[in-house]
Amino acid sequence: MALKHGGIIRIAYVRLALNDSRLRQAQFFYCESLGLVETSRQPDRLYLRCWHEAFPYSLVLDEAPENRLVEIGFQVRDTGDLALLTSKVEQAGVAITREPAGVLSGMGESVTFAIPGGPTLRLFAELSQTGYMTGFDSPDWVTPRALRGTPAPFFLNHAGITVADPKAAVDFLTQALGFVISERIDSNDGKKLLSALVFRMQKEAGGQELAIFPGPAGRLHHIAFTKEDPNDILIDGQYLREAGVNIDIYGPTRQSYGKTFSLHFHDPFGVRLELCSGGRITEVHPEFEAVRWTESQLGKALSYFDRDLQAAFLEPSL
Repeated sequence: MALKHGGIIRIAYVRLALNDSRLRQAQFFYCESLGLVETSRQPDRLYLRCWHEAFPYSLVLDEAPENRLVEIGFQVRDTGDLALLTSKVEQAGVAITREPAGVLSGMGESVTFAIPGGPTLRLFAELSQTGYMTGFDSPDWVTPRALRGTPAPFFLNHAGITVADPKAAVDFLTQALGFVISERIDSNDGKKLLSALVFRMQKEAGGQELAIFPGPAGRLHHIAFTKEDPNDILIDGQYLREAGVNIDIYGPTRQSYGKTFSLHFHDPFGVRLELCSGGRITEVHPEFEAVRWTESQLGKALSYFDRDLQAAFLEPSL
């Protein structure tokens, strides 16, 4: 009998609202400059995915009067697990909204709720699978020709969010939803949790599906996409600069917090994006232990080569 992972099985998408007429500017940036693929479009919504993803979207963009994070979607194993997790969230005292199939293209029934002091999450079990761009039969695992000359990331890796109380948010994520802490940053006296990286499934880069930072409730810190290796990211930095993209404070660097090689940059709406590769291998097992950082080592944690803390990096981007 094959092993079946229960509960949350992957981070599925990040959904943003952008003040962008017909989403023209967003489509140009994310497709032409970053190398995502448009899979479908509605009058006020754009669905995008990475070329290495089998599902129809990992980034959903809505046209709206103001820029904001709408929600982060997670897929669960089946409808039974969706019901079980819904019950656990309600037992934690968090209000649930149940929604019918079709809220997003191809999606079955879902539930939404807010992380304590944080953004909205959506859980669902069913989503139509469109398949890899390179197919399932003897695929060529190389970047499709149309995307060459752009970063063309493999797949969505994680989302960074800000919350009013990191401990309360992390307690909820671990106790109600089954996340595990990969790494954490504590105050120097060890009495206060400042930040954490949490994951549900083994990750090829970074060991996280959510990165929790202190800050205004429910804001977006960044969206991260996976690349194969550091050499790719160095070249991608050149593609982005050539396209006039704003590289963030920490350019290509070893980000010790998560053990990735990362490049941070901004889209035209101020959204901080990350390309990352490598990372600590994480897998849920009884002896797994989180890496611990202290506030005094925050500079080293965020950028090994710089070491000096750039406080602006901790601010939400949306």
